[in-house]
Amino acid sequence: MAVADAGGYWTNQPHVQALQAWTDQWGPGPAAGRSAAPPEAIAERAQSTAQVVTTGGVVRAALERVLRM
Repeated sequence: MAVADAGGYWTNQPHVQALQAWTDQWGPGPAAGRSAAPPEAIAERAQSTAQVVTTGGVVRAALERVLRM
């Protein structure tokens, strides 16, 4: 599991940094009800969020693959 965590960290680093920069510029996002971000910025945030790989996602994908064999 530690390998997946470490791999996830380095894989996610640019996306997490982009999300942090977005939050610094626009605030915590539409879910917090305080975002004044234009639709293009919201789409950019959604794209960065979709690129983040979680350890749970890796484990789920591995289990699905094993179960299909």
